[in-house]
Amino acid sequence: MMKPLKIYGLLFMAMLCVSSCVNLKHVNTYSSESLTGVQYFETLNYSFQQSCLDKCFEEKINALEFLDQNCNCKQEKVADSITLKIYASVFGYFDGLTNLSDNDLTSYKTEALSNALSEGDFGSITIKKEHVESYTKVSQLLIHAFTDSYRKKKIKTYIKDTNASVKSLISFLDFNISSNLNGKLEVKKNRLKADYFDLVKDTSLSNFEKRNTIKEYYNSILEIEQQQAKFTAYSKTLSAISAGHQKLYDDIDHVSSKAVKQELLQSASEIKSIISELKKL
Repeated sequence: MMKPLKIYGLLFMAMLCVSSCVNLKHVNTYSSESLTGVQYFETLNYSFQQSCLDKCFEEKINALEFLDQNCNCKQEKVADSITLKIYASVFGYFDGLTNLSDNDLTSYKTEALSNALSEGDFGSITIKKEHVESYTKVSQLLIHAFTDSYRKKKIKTYIKDTNASVKSLISFLDFNISSNLNGKLEVKKNRLKADYFDLVKDTSLSNFEKRNTIKEYYNSILEIEQQQAKFTAYSKTLSAISAGHQKLYDDIDHVSSKAVKQELLQSASEIKSIISELKKL
């Protein structure tokens, strides 16, 4: 009589295990789409250093300087390295969440987070105390999760302990892209407009030369606006990821409920839709 009971007991445990795996599938779907969305940072192909070089070379061209190619962009290079650190932290978090929700060991290489972040002004960006604290908290969690072989049973702790910090880092990354870098492109557009306006008004140029100048201007503006469209789409992606994470945090104790599943799958669908926009740009 005991033997069938043992079999039923094992079957019951197996069903619980399967149920547990299914219950986190929606978390895995959300985190996987978020990870893909965050990673589009690597396709933006514009930086603070590039912005500095663009301005520097434009000034040299206008001054007819062609021998001196030196441009002082050290601060902008530091700003890029800090932005890359923040990105690595956000990427690492969602990489870990994706693995945990799939019951895999976290496997993110934490070397990218080994250097501390410091407060201060670095060219075009400002690192505040809250950014340092958020970066430190997420970095420590990732290192801890990696060394202690976190698995799915720890996922609530993983999410609860870092929600505010992760959202702070996402917000910082978003601001740097959608405001700081996008603003620099807007300034570049205004510089081009002024430069080309002067050329078109130059009476020494023929109409043919002026038409070519105008054509060159519109091509340059189109290129800048395509880059700005990438920034806008990436900003929308980060906003959707942040909102989805807040939903996950708010309902983490009821993560298996039907309502939460629907909300997270909706967030994942929204992120996926914006990623499709990015792919077209």
